[in-house]
Amino acid sequence: MRVLVLGATGFIGGAIAKRLAAEGHEVRALCRDPSAFDGDARRGDLGDPRSMADAAEGCSHVIHAAGIVAPDAHERALRWTHVAGMENLLNACQHAGVKRLVHVTCTDVTLANHDRMHWDELKPVPGEPYGARAKSLQLAEDLLLSATGVETISIRAGWVWGPGDTSRLPGLLAEALDGGIRLVGSGRSYLSTTYIDHLVDTVVVALDAKDATGRAFHVIDPTFQHARDFFMALSEALELPPPKETPPFAIAWPMARLRGGDAGVWLLQRGKNTLFDFSAACGRLDYDPQVQLEDGLTALAEWVEAQGGVEAVSKWVEPPPDARSVDAQVEAAGGD
Repeated sequence: MRVLVLGATGFIGGAIAKRLAAEGHEVRALCRDPSAFDGDARRGDLGDPRSMADAAEGCSHVIHAAGIVAPDAHERALRWTHVAGMENLLNACQHAGVKRLVHVTCTDVTLANHDRMHWDELKPVPGEPYGARAKSLQLAEDLLLSATGVETISIRAGWVWGPGDTSRLPGLLAEALDGGIRLVGSGRSYLSTTYIDHLVDTVVVALDAKDATGRAFHVIDPTFQHARDFFMALSEALELPPPKETPPFAIAWPMARLRGGDAGVWLLQRGKNTLFDFSAACGRLDYDPQVQLEDGLTALAEWVEAQGGVEAVSKWVEPPPDARSVDAQVEAAGGD
């Protein structure tokens, strides 16, 4: 099949594109800089519906793995990238006659000030999710799953990690080098992670899975672990300083709310218990995670070393998108 991949120059989209090519599929990428992708690439972005429609022409399937990870990105950038971008993509898929659209998102679509224990995909958040990024992700997924004219599937990943991580890992390494990865309190909250190979496996299966469209699926590592255990294992594998404790959630949360903005996002991500039910993915998408934590960490450490080491990768941190980052898209669309 011919598959259009959005986000193919990033961590997750790049891994998906490589797997599809290795399995003999025709892969096309949509990216701002076609020279950054080794293969069939078309110039465009999420704010340009015409470029997306042109890129989708002749493709039977689309994988949307583009988005903003930074929780402190400007609300305008988040809205245009996630929400307007999804609207544009759905229109492009319908125009090009795409059969199926698989969207890669994350469990932050239900991020809120409460534990999410044994949380399945049908359980709604009371009120709105916390923070501008989570709200934009939820709106984008709602648009996806209510769309007509194209089959849709949403894949919700946890804390995605593994070799090739140019997204979240650089900031985490910079944080570690600055005294250790921050825990909330002693770090005894459960943390749901997703190894990159587990995510890629499921996305590829989702391309032609039966009885799976029109719904979301959690794809989570099978190991139940505390945030402290995961970040300690990561720190040891990469020879980083050990994680450091911070004030407990009950003290840190009111202080974060006083600071305003999205200061509390990282507290919720690391300080609230998350155990997501992924039985639906096992049943309908043949999800069968095989990579053990130790093996994944070994692969990650080898990859970091090949990039020049921890300090080199920590310098890849990019500033969060601001309002100006989408000015060209807004202007092309006729304004806010």
